[in-house]
Amino acid sequence: MESFVEDLKNQVQCLLCNETMYEPKLLQCFHTFCKSCIKSNAQLDEQVNVFKCPQCTSQTVLEQLDDVEDLQTSPIHSRVVQVLLFLENQKVCSIEASHCEALWRCLDCDSSFCDECLGLHAKFAAMNNHRVVSLSNPTKEDIETMMKGEESCKIHSSQDVELYCQDCDTLICFLCLKDHSHNKHDLSSLQEFITHEKQGLSKNLEEIERLATNEEERKQQEEIAFDIRDYGQKAKENVEKVTEHLVKTLIDQKQQLLAEIQKSITKAERNLRILHHTSAAQEYVKYFAQNGTASEMMEIRDPECSKKLTYEPFQQDVGVINFRPNEELHNQVETGLGVVAIFNKPADAKSCLLKVEPKIEAMKTTKLTIVLKTSEGKVAQESLDNITIQVTPEEDVKIGEKLMEVDGQAMVDLTAQFPGQVTAHVEVRGIPVCNSPVVMNVKPQNIAIKDLKLAKDMNVDSKTLNGITLNTTYDRIAVADNSSHCVRVFNMEGVLLLEFGCHGSGQEQYKYPQDLAFLNETDLVIADHQNQRICVVDTLKGKTVKTFGCQGEGNGQFKYPCGVCVDDASNIYVCDYSNHRIQAFTKDGDYLYQFNLANNGHPFDIITHKGLFYVSDYSSSVVHVFEMKTRQQPTIIRTIGGKDCSAGQLQEPRGLTIDSDGNLLVCNGKRVNKYTLDGRYIGQTNELSNNCAYIAVLPNGNAIGTTWGGGLFAI
Repeated sequence: MESFVEDLKNQVQCLLCNETMYEPKLLQCFHTFCKSCIKSNAQLDEQVNVFKCPQCTSQTVLEQLDDVEDLQTSPIHSRVVQVLLFLENQKVCSIEASHCEALWRCLDCDSSFCDECLGLHAKFAAMNNHRVVSLSNPTKEDIETMMKGEESCKIHSSQDVELYCQDCDTLICFLCLKDHSHNKHDLSSLQEFITHEKQGLSKNLEEIERLATNEEERKQQEEIAFDIRDYGQKAKENVEKVTEHLVKTLIDQKQQLLAEIQKSITKAERNLRILHHTSAAQEYVKYFAQNGTASEMMEIRDPECSKKLTYEPFQQDVGVINFRPNEELHNQVETGLGVVAIFNKPADAKSCLLKVEPKIEAMKTTKLTIVLKTSEGKVAQESLDNITIQVTPEEDVKIGEKLMEVDGQAMVDLTAQFPGQVTAHVEVRGIPVCNSPVVMNVKPQNIAIKDLKLAKDMNVDSKTLNGITLNTTYDRIAVADNSSHCVRVFNMEGVLLLEFGCHGSGQEQYKYPQDLAFLNETDLVIADHQNQRICVVDTLKGKTVKTFGCQGEGNGQFKYPCGVCVDDASNIYVCDYSNHRIQAFTKDGDYLYQFNLANNGHPFDIITHKGLFYVSDYSSSVVHVFEMKTRQQPTIIRTIGGKDCSAGQLQEPRGLTIDSDGNLLVCNGKRVNKYTLDGRYIGQTNELSNNCAYIAVLPNGNAIGTTWGGGLFAI
């Protein structure tokens, strides 16, 4: 008997204080300690309190020390503690506390009795078969019987529970049956319930024992549990995020509706104010109109202001303002915020694969696809946060947002800016996928030739064309006709507004006009190639405003001027082709300065962009980029293209422009090449039937170019 009690004491002895547990709390590791011992032995680790189990060293985190209250109380340990306390403490008679010490315990009444009161109880208990045990010399069987005592009914506290209701999932007493609250419910005896639950516990124990002997499965299950926990936390955050967004949207819409309703109410109240006081309103409005200051006028202009003096009558058929709820939205909300689903196992990085499209082209968006698989090769689900995609060189690519497909594939848009090679590194939870890194060969951009209506409408008469340009307000476009020795001006719908010029050397006569540049909204600068001069023409009237220059090598003289451009200060720059130089003039044609090209280069076209000048050198097959720090000594920033370039080689480059993306377009033989402004080659068009001459960019981002023999083309 004593050994049995000692064994019970050992079962509920706290290893920290070596006393019988007080309020035994169950840790996550399933070891049990006193509540007070857990609290006093927890140690502060950074911002949280941590209790380290002395039996297995696992850690239980307590954000606050008082969180120990939230730990589960061990019910079986608590029951043992209660029995031991009852056995060891003085027994008091439940009938009369002043009587001598209680020597008997009725397990059915949950009461203790002295010898005198036991007799009174016996008369009642005999009829009900109550179980009475001795407290003065309890046997092992008596203590075991006390240990098996059930709790009282939660509804009828004076009654012991007798049955289990499966429908309500609760223990009930016989009085509960009399209340008719469990009619037609599925009931079972306590023993049947215990037997059923023990079967479930036995199966669970078998699973735990199997895990203890199967290390591989244990690790697998541990990994799954970690994933479910971590993904669950992210799912909770996503629920919060989606809910907050929806609530904010609804609140914003509510405010809009209330404001709209209030606007009508304010108008109605304002009208009533005037209608109820028509005579006074007339007098006040008249007085205000005669004497009101500007500040006072501004104050009453506010349409929401109740003091507004304007009378705005409602339509005759208007009489009711109402709110009609969006039933479709209501029904949609009733379907729920979403669903919670547990998908297949998470992805195993070594089983995942990065797929790339076979042909990747610069400036064209392609897709990278990460095929997600489990270690068994099955379709896997993975959080996008756990998928890392890095493409190098980073400055050469643009990467979109990751998207998850329902079939276990993650995708991301990739745009390589330049031809060459880029390398994709893909990891799942920090581990590279099986074929990472993947090296991708990027081909030059194939710039499509477009079938543009504007280009068709402007293709009139001769097909041998030169300069093309737009005015500063982007409502006029001018084209130089090399064969007809004239210039045509169109609107942006392709309608011919004006044609002027013919072959000759007089006013409004030209010999093979080359490049064009608008000086302002209407005045057009023309490089009159074989007349060795620059003409400025009013495109509204087709009349010459001024001409300057003549054949020669001196300042202000030309040998076959080609390209022209106008800077932000309205200065005019001229490519003096056979004099191997660029000359600068004021808008009135006064000479400013000049600078020569190296190696007697032949400047064909010139454009200015953000303070830099881009000059195509026909003979050297490069584009020079100049910075004009001083008028006499321009600084060459870089050269673009060239015969020695492995990619994007230029051969006798001609017209230049900057496209809508800030890239440089160069007319190069029968193609147009594209470069970044720092000279990196991007791509080119397919070969045209004729050589390209000049090119200009339209406001919509398209570009129109001229050819020698093929008319206009568009890209």
